[in-house]
Amino acid sequence: MFEKIREIFLSENIEYVGVIPASEMTVIRERLLPDAEIKSCIVFLAPYKTDYEVKDHYGVSLYARSQDYHIYFSALYGRIIPRLSVLFPNEQFFGFADHSPVNEKLAAAKAGLGRIGRNSLLINEKYGSFVFIGSLLTTLPLPAAAREIQGCDNCEICVQSCPVQAIAEKGIVREKCLSALTQKKNKNENEWSIIKKHGAVWGCDVCQNVCPMNQNKARSKIDFFAQNRLDDISEALLVRMPDEVFKKYPFSWRGKETILQNLKNLSDNGT
Repeated sequence: MFEKIREIFLSENIEYVGVIPASEMTVIRERLLPDAEIKSCIVFLAPYKTDYEVKDHYGVSLYARSQDYHIYFSALYGRIIPRLSVLFPNEQFFGFADHSPVNEKLAAAKAGLGRIGRNSLLINEKYGSFVFIGSLLTTLPLPAAAREIQGCDNCEICVQSCPVQAIAEKGIVREKCLSALTQKKNKNENEWSIIKKHGAVWGCDVCQNVCPMNQNKARSKIDFFAQNRLDDISEALLVRMPDEVFKKYPFSWRGKETILQNLKNLSDNGT
């Protein structure tokens, strides 16, 4: 039964798929739970790191240079849920990614798809932490047993390399995290100074890039993440970018002004 499900995902170049029983799900947004008797959680990884060459000198997280992964997942579910419904006509399937009723990172770890690092990210054996996590909640009962959640090797290289010392014993201190600071609409003088010092425009990949478990990992075979990349970001590019194009990128949820201000902050005159 599960092999048929795996074949559907493989046809989408998604290799890592697992399942845990509903009893093992960690519900974090109960209001998003489907009005159905959920029996299983199918969880999978969509790797997003492709061969690329960044031409600009700005600190923009790799995930934000591709179009918004929510667009990808929406289209993916539009393709695979009908196929699953044909295989299992009496069952229901509900797709989520990021904005999910369950903690997808814990679900993926329990399904054996990776370890959880000191930087709080899921680290897969083949693709490292450069993966998005998706989940399908279903009424279909699937044989599964949750595994014990595994941590990383705890080398602390990410802890020592974090430019703002935001990696604590129990995860990320969001108030200090450089990625979180770049996404704030209203920053104080000290916050502007911090992100300027580190050349940050949107997000931060330092802890991922230095992680030994992320070195020499495979590239994604999913075309979506290789297309329409922003490898040479500039103020001029974003200013002239039509709104219908801009809204397709991950940083658009904060509006164009936020990322433009971050870019201007790195100019000679600052903010």
